Amino acid sequence: MSQFEVIRDLGDTLKELLKDSFKSNGFTTVSVGTEKPKKDNIKSLPTVNTYLYHIGFAQNYRERTDALVSTHDRQGNVVEFFRDGPVYLNAYFAVSVWGNSPGEENLLLGLVIKTMIENTLVTGDKLKGDSFYPDDTLNVHPNLQADQNDTMSFWRSMNEEMRPTLFYHVRFRIESDRRSSEVRRVIGRDFAVNR
Repeated sequence: MSQFEVIRDLGDTLKELLKDSFKSNGFTTVSVGTEKPKKDNIKSLPTVNTYLYHIGFAQNYRERTDALVSTHDRQGNVVEFFRDGPVYLNAYFAVSVWGNSPGEENLLLGLVIKTMIENTLVTGDKLKGDSFYPDDTLNVHPNLQADQNDTMSFWRSMNEEMRPTLFYHVRFRIESDRRSSEVRRVIGRDFAVNR
């Protein structure tokens, strides 16, 4: 597993989540992309775009300390070692809709909202890629602080006309592969007294 690939896999996970939702609701011609949302990048209509525009450290980020990890080797023996603590981050996505008409864009935007509401916790086979651990859960949150000014600023930075856009953030972690040598616990002591 290459856990540093998690940022790419986040985008693929959201993309596949939306594609599956559109397909199951009868919208088989909707394209879902992750590239920069510019008119030149839109190949066909309708298109929904999940663009990663920012990554930031989680607000409760503190200095990390090593964590004791206990696992088993192939013989079933307990193996313990110290590993660097994980880093928790937030990935910020702008979800925009490009349709043949405003009505189509509104319809698709409603389905995006419904899909995200129903998938606030993404786990198991919904996680795409090899960077996730089996017990990983992605928390998908609407960015409640985003307002019309953020939308205007976003599209101005893209040098594009303003479009229907939703902002979400996903909390995830990156683990270190660096680990200490194996820790051996003291399980007993023998004392001898010579007289």
